[in-house]
Amino acid sequence: MNDRLDEAKRKVDSFITERQKEIIKFAGEYIRHPSSNPLLVGYSLDEELTCQNWLREQFDRFGFFDTVDYWEVEKGRPNIAAVWKGIGGGQTLLLNGHSDVVPVTEEHKKDWTGPGGPWSGEVHDGKLWGRGAADMKAGNTAFIMACKLIHDAGIRLKGDLILSAVIGEESGQHALGCDTVLDRGYKAPFAIIPELTGLRIHPVLKGELYFGVKVKGKATHICNRNRCGTQPLPYGEEVAGISAIDKMWKIQGAIFELERQWSVFRQHPMIPPGGQFININTIQGGQSFTSVPDTCEVSGSCLFNPGQTSASIMKEIEQAVESVVMTDDWLKQHPPELEIPYKGLLKEPVDVPVDHPGCQALVESYRETMGAEPEVSVSPFVCDGNFWFPRGQMVVVFGPGDLHMGVHGTNEYVPVAQVIDATRVLAAMMIQWCGIA
Repeated sequence: MNDRLDEAKRKVDSFITERQKEIIKFAGEYIRHPSSNPLLVGYSLDEELTCQNWLREQFDRFGFFDTVDYWEVEKGRPNIAAVWKGIGGGQTLLLNGHSDVVPVTEEHKKDWTGPGGPWSGEVHDGKLWGRGAADMKAGNTAFIMACKLIHDAGIRLKGDLILSAVIGEESGQHALGCDTVLDRGYKAPFAIIPELTGLRIHPVLKGELYFGVKVKGKATHICNRNRCGTQPLPYGEEVAGISAIDKMWKIQGAIFELERQWSVFRQHPMIPPGGQFININTIQGGQSFTSVPDTCEVSGSCLFNPGQTSASIMKEIEQAVESVVMTDDWLKQHPPELEIPYKGLLKEPVDVPVDHPGCQALVESYRETMGAEPEVSVSPFVCDGNFWFPRGQMVVVFGPGDLHMGVHGTNEYVPVAQVIDATRVLAAMMIQWCGIA
């Protein structure tokens, strides 16, 4: 049986080598269908819709899928799932990627110097250029074309292949996108999301959540700084003002002390020291540069290690804020407002064991295809996998591209060689996992 598997893998690998231009042509057309997430910077629904309609047409044109499912939770924002059923007796493999991309802003356009502009899909200097090239239309192309070329090579699988392309990932709208894939029954013992890992295998992803804090102060003239609770006042005299920024500074100090504690005591075998941390992302305080500020607001985020939940992390942040309130007379009377999760944004960690059969099959597929050992490590980013894992879907992240390749900025690209290598590895994985007839 292993000899037959190896023969099938070699045959498909040869097909991929012969038809590299077809693979890259597909990826280029995919990029040339702009699909800006409409929730970001107010873009219209038409881009996502047009791109997903094009993708559905490609699945229909291939002609071998048993099912091409197309559905919307929000009008004009469709998801797609294509199923190629095996003959039976094998394992099902699920592959999923998002079609939506971060918009190209006016500032991006001004600074974009890559060949052909932001939506070119052109190949130049061994790179495929355009918004979404790395994040993540190249990865989607890799699993779509891997499936097609297995079919074209005349190989029948035992297990089913499920390919899904969703919307809403870039804005965290999992209820409109990736959640609905599982809701409609598209599940498998193992799943791969080909986000931009640089062909590293990521079975571990940190959790992510956001929080917001609002502090109320008391405005007064800046000349009253010495009467704003910074030093003693005569008996019976009330403070003239309270700086909300000063109070927020104390709260930030407690939050950063929490981060320091995490850096020492929160560990995971695959995550480098200091990998669990907190950011303060925005801050706004006061209304006038001649007044003591009476308001201050911050928003922040944290990435946290597997083995913890968003609920436990939120509790610790709440306790850090409360520790300041308990020792501050003003904040006792005017408690800060803590919004957590901020705007409902949170993602649970992913922690698939390295010895999971699916992970081991992907490692072996990489080793056989690339002739080298893969890097198996923690992901530096979060993705739709963070919403699937808590629901029991085993999922790892593996795909072409890297964060430094203009992602979410200007001059986005992906190396052509990585797109082809990802296609080769994923094709080998499909054969290895699903089995052949």
